[in-house]
Amino acid sequence: MHAGLPGGKSDKGAFVSNGVERGEISGFHVVDPEVYRKYRAEVVRLANSHQHNRNEFLDEETRRRALSDVEIAEKLGIDVRDVTEIRAVAEHDEYPLEEYEASARFKDAAAASYMEGGVAKLYRNEKPPTRQ
Repeated sequence: MHAGLPGGKSDKGAFVSNGVERGEISGFHVVDPEVYRKYRAEVVRLANSHQHNRNEFLDEETRRRALSDVEIAEKLGIDVRDVTEIRAVAEHDEYPLEEYEASARFKDAAAASYMEGGVAKLYRNEKPPTRQ
């Protein structure tokens, strides 16, 4: 994901490993389970994965934008690629398999509907094919 960044500091100042020093094989980035457990909750909170804090009625101190992976890495003092991996895995852990299956069914049905009638069919006042 950060293939364009060499090992060392990024232009934002966050550390980015080069992969070889971490023992990575074939470009797979692996986070140590201890690192994952230690930083998971904080990465999810800072990334604002659930977007709880965007409510327009919240006061300015509660409402805040999400931080980028680079900003989170700087704040926590860990590798940017660790932050990216922790965030991605944690977001996937939040939802049960059934949610992913329902999403896939919906997308398949929407694609089939589009193939039948084009864009016009997608926006009629009909229930989605998966909800009929």
